[in-house]
Amino acid sequence: MRRWVAALTAVSLLLNSLPALAQTTPPAAAEVRLYLTDGSVVTGQLISRSKDLIVVRSQEKIFTFEPTQVEKIVTPESLGSGARTITVMEFPYISFLGGTVAFGLLSWVKFDTAAKSNREADLNKEKKVLAHAQKLRDKADRAIMLGWGSALLATGSMAVALYPHKATRRVFPELSLETGAPILLLSYSF
Repeated sequence: MRRWVAALTAVSLLLNSLPALAQTTPPAAAEVRLYLTDGSVVTGQLISRSKDLIVVRSQEKIFTFEPTQVEKIVTPESLGSGARTITVMEFPYISFLGGTVAFGLLSWVKFDTAAKSNREADLNKEKKVLAHAQKLRDKADRAIMLGWGSALLATGSMAVALYPHKATRRVFPELSLETGAPILLLSYSF
């Protein structure tokens, strides 16, 4: 019976991290550059464009503009051959590494507790205090089961955190004047 409970616990802990992998990625939006009437430039993904509202995502932030605020909208294709396309590797769930650290620490504490309880149980067995030795062995068994469970959760959390996502980015060359000398700078827009 104890093995069935341990096996069911292990399976449920493994299946606990699967909903994070089931998240779908949003459809790719068109990459645009908005030149605003105040002189600023916003580079991002065009989410929505209607006659009264323009919605753009730039650096994980959502911006909304009225058409009167936008001077012109430029797509990367209209910038010519100067814009290169590169493929980058992203880790969108990297924040799950905190769970890896937390569950790893919990696992270490539980295995340490189990080792201490086993040592105390051995001492009590030598001193012929068998009832207390059995309680300590049970405590050690529970700690080992919790230690393995938290180790599995830490492993699952690490697998989610290190799940890669490939994305394509455009690299636009920009010409800027700095202290009077023309300089060609490459700007990576993410």
